Amino acid sequence: MNIEGLDSYRSNLENNSGSWLKAFRQRSFKQWTEAGLPTVKDEEWKYTSLADTVNHSFKIASHHKLIEDKQFSDYRDKKDINIVLVNGVLWRGLSDVDHLPRGLSVFSLNDVIVHNNMEIQDNLSKLTPNDTKAFLWMNQALFLDGTFIQVDQDAVIDPLIHIIHVTSGIGADTVVFPRSFITIKESAQVNILESYVCFEPVFYLSNAVTDIRIASNARVAYCKSQSESHQAAHIGASRIWQDAGSSLDSFSFAYGGQLVRNNFSVMLKGEGAHTVMNGFYAIDGNQHVDNHTLLDIQQPGCTSFQLYKGLLSGKSRAVFNGKIYVHPLAQKTDAYQLNKHLLLGREAHVDTKPQLEIFADDVKCTHGATIGQLSEEEIFYLESRGINRKLAVQLLSKGFIDDIINTIKNESIREKLSRLLLKKFPEVKL
Repeated sequence: MNIEGLDSYRSNLENNSGSWLKAFRQRSFKQWTEAGLPTVKDEEWKYTSLADTVNHSFKIASHHKLIEDKQFSDYRDKKDINIVLVNGVLWRGLSDVDHLPRGLSVFSLNDVIVHNNMEIQDNLSKLTPNDTKAFLWMNQALFLDGTFIQVDQDAVIDPLIHIIHVTSGIGADTVVFPRSFITIKESAQVNILESYVCFEPVFYLSNAVTDIRIASNARVAYCKSQSESHQAAHIGASRIWQDAGSSLDSFSFAYGGQLVRNNFSVMLKGEGAHTVMNGFYAIDGNQHVDNHTLLDIQQPGCTSFQLYKGLLSGKSRAVFNGKIYVHPLAQKTDAYQLNKHLLLGREAHVDTKPQLEIFADDVKCTHGATIGQLSEEEIFYLESRGINRKLAVQLLSKGFIDDIINTIKNESIREKLSRLLLKKFPEVKL
């Protein structure tokens, strides 16, 4: 993978970094270049080829492009707390950061790291068993900025926090490095939506990383929504650490992108933590979406529920690899996992692999997967009631979707995802 002007870009980054960050970037760059990018010979990538994606000469996105786009204006909601990053850089002028609720802080990630924030330094250096190390190290070596969000102890943030990563003003073969760090302190409550969008129909690569730390007894709803250009490639890592008694209600939504890889990892570090890890992907044409999830249960008394569903038409392809790993100390674990697909296209294809690795003996864990098509009897029933076949397919598909979308408790998030899905229904084809 070639990146134009890489040496001068790295030199500028390191000259503007403190001693710790400079050494961290240098170490990450060395690890990235030595590791090389994954291929289909790697077990975790055997169904997803990066050959067409990385065989480009990339340019790193400029950070000084402003947004003058009606689609972007429509995407924002005035009742939310909007935090906008353009090509990986926090833009205060587009963000609602001047009058934040008590208990909520938002900063440029670069500014916080420069001031030697030990919490961030500790987390940036961590790895999870689900990381694609080459892309993580590439992001760590080359990210320019990002956002740092903190919710204080006992704070209850009522409005939705909407982090909007916009790729804008770019040409073809551009690479961007979005980065977010979110920390939720003890007994806090918050709802977060993190969106990745682009309104320009060009090929680019988004290498995104989000780290979230949830302290004991906190209550967090987090959704990642990926609706980038249908020509784009998105390689993303969401990494979440939960402490004792905390609760996470998470959702992963994939709609855009030509090639998408989502690594979603939750580490349950404290006793009695609870996790919901749901997701939905609606893809068509030649789109390829690969979801790799990890629930790493390290302490006793934890509970988790996971449901991922995919709707595929055209020649699209989905990959799902979901692993629940129960450590020896994690007795009394109760974990459930299910992956379901509805194929509308005759040439659509799915590879699914739910996994359980259990090293404790007093647990209750189940998993399963289904792949199917619409019932001709159900379609005929609707047609016999005067509904044409296309509309019948749409109505039955909507029932399949509503089952998973309605698990999202936050109304604002649910409405935003539903609006995106409405754009796709008129184009559903058998």
